[in-house]
Amino acid sequence: MKTPNEIKQLSNTRTLFIETLSQQFIALTGCGVYVYLNPVDINGLFSQYLSDTLSIDTFARQCVKNVLE
Repeated sequence: MKTPNEIKQLSNTRTLFIETLSQQFIALTGCGVYVYLNPVDINGLFSQYLSDTLSIDTFARQCVKNVLE
């Protein structure tokens, strides 16, 4: 079971991830992430991010690139 501090940290990381992902979409397309992906997809990407070693910025750039291809 996760401690309250671990839950708060995970929540903060998720918020930062979504904000970073949306900023990347806005920078490249003029539209936020929810124009291209639904919340279930974004949650899946967040899970992938947690198991990866890339920074949030690098992972977000790769996600945007993959979605727009």
